[in-house]
Amino acid sequence: MGSGKTRLTRKRRGSGPNLRLRMGIVAAFAILALLITSVRLVSIQGMDSMKLAEKALSNRLVTRTLPADRGQILAADGTVLADSVSRYQLVVDQENVAQYKVDGKLVGAWGAAEALAKPLNTDPGLIYPKLVGDKRWNPVAKGLTSETWRAVQKLDVLGVSAEEYSVRSYPAGGIAGNLVGFLSSDGTAQAGLEMAYDKELSGTDGQQQYERGARGEIIPLGDNNIKDAVDGEGLQTTIDPDIQYYAQQAIEEQRQKHKAESGSIVIKEVKTGKILAAADAPTVDPNSPGEVGGDDRGSRIFTDVFEPGSTAKMVTAAALLDQGLVTPESEFTVPDKWKAPNDEEFRDSHPHEDEKLTFAGILAQSSNTGTILAGQKLTEAQRYEYMKKFGFGSTTGIGFPAETGGILHPYKDWDGRTKYTVMFGQGVAANAMQTTDVISTIANGGVHVPSRLVDGMISPKGQTVSDPAGKSQRVVSEKAADQTLRMLEGVVAEGTGKSAQVSGYRVAGKTGTAQAPAAEGGGYDGYTASFVGVLPAEDPQLAISVTLQRPRDGYYGGQAAAPVFSDVAGFAMRHLRIPPSTEKPDLPAREWK
Repeated sequence: MGSGKTRLTRKRRGSGPNLRLRMGIVAAFAILALLITSVRLVSIQGMDSMKLAEKALSNRLVTRTLPADRGQILAADGTVLADSVSRYQLVVDQENVAQYKVDGKLVGAWGAAEALAKPLNTDPGLIYPKLVGDKRWNPVAKGLTSETWRAVQKLDVLGVSAEEYSVRSYPAGGIAGNLVGFLSSDGTAQAGLEMAYDKELSGTDGQQQYERGARGEIIPLGDNNIKDAVDGEGLQTTIDPDIQYYAQQAIEEQRQKHKAESGSIVIKEVKTGKILAAADAPTVDPNSPGEVGGDDRGSRIFTDVFEPGSTAKMVTAAALLDQGLVTPESEFTVPDKWKAPNDEEFRDSHPHEDEKLTFAGILAQSSNTGTILAGQKLTEAQRYEYMKKFGFGSTTGIGFPAETGGILHPYKDWDGRTKYTVMFGQGVAANAMQTTDVISTIANGGVHVPSRLVDGMISPKGQTVSDPAGKSQRVVSEKAADQTLRMLEGVVAEGTGKSAQVSGYRVAGKTGTAQAPAAEGGGYDGYTASFVGVLPAEDPQLAISVTLQRPRDGYYGGQAAAPVFSDVAGFAMRHLRIPPSTEKPDLPAREWK
């Protein structure tokens, strides 16, 4: 039935353009999800797998130091004074140790402790705490010898490995120990030649990086990079070990006999400057330096200063002769005490009547007043300059750690007493090496040859490179040196140094006795007894000094030091096969009428 209205046709829900839009959005999300999944899959299969592989590799990579061998220190004849030996530190991977099996049975950390206890010579209970846990690296024992490490290896304990390192050894023990020096427990040079030549001896450590398997072993075809260590250079000293040993025994015996605090002997080749022996007492064994006090671990020969006393009269004598102000037979009337124009008074060691002595006689008698009477002919500037030229106030150039140059104040700073006392060895200080150099220079015709303790360096391949000799320098004329030497021979033949005579050899030398300064509070506390000499006097080969600090039982140089010179000098002559003297001395007159 018609109503007059037009029937509207309804559109179906979800049809038309809206449906197509929704379908496009869904498809886009599906494609995006597929793309993300693909990218993630590529990442997992590619990039992440690389990272995982790198992480796994880093867990397997081990880097260890390849220690350089420290160079040897050798005596002149090749005797090894210092060497490096290999030691091993035992380490474990605790996670691997937990999987240790014996005959197929899991025994873990306790089983490993029982196995290791025997070669390590210890109790399993002491090792076990170091083996159990989750550490991938843990130290167990240090200081193992190669024999012990090989015994451990034979056990084939899972997770056990070793790291090699070097320790210092001193096969000669205390021979030249004060010269050689020593290292601390961490390998730091502490004294002596070890310290002076630390850079050359040390070398450069290398490095090894390798892949480690589950048992700690090196994977042969894995990453394995090595930077080789460069071993240190060796050191060839000038020390004769036989003479050094004999000198050490002799000075220690004399130190104890005279109840001295310390003592030293220096033996130097006159023509080459080589130090054949430098013996300290007390001495130190570098293998166990802690057994002696700190003051005994270095070398007092280089580090301790003392007033040389009458041995310095050699300098005054040589200077006067060099300037032509006296001759060996110049005549003097010598009192036992003398007053200077500034009212300073000086005395000899003992009272005596006025003596008619030649200059040679003054030296032979070791007269302080006579030395002043002759020495005042030198200006203060000349006194200073000659002492400087003979080596007082400056180091020897050897470069020994803590070496002192002694004490020599500028002459303008000398007071009214010092300007006289320096002529007989007071108001000035030196070490034992410097006093040895003085007589060595006189014995060498007035030419100073620098002392040498090191002959050269030895490359890791065994090639020796000699150290260049120091530059020699003329100090006094040859005539003045020869005249001084003849007078010094008279000191031993007829004067205060008779106890220094050596059978079969002509000896020239000088005694010295000086007050020793107190350690605290100023003033003096005891004496320094010394003797310096050369032989054979007609053609000097060796210069030798003997020093005893604060001897309590006999303190004169001729009494305490000269006999040791005789003993050690005689041994050195025989050891070096130096022919005895064949010429008789021509000594200047000691007295005049």
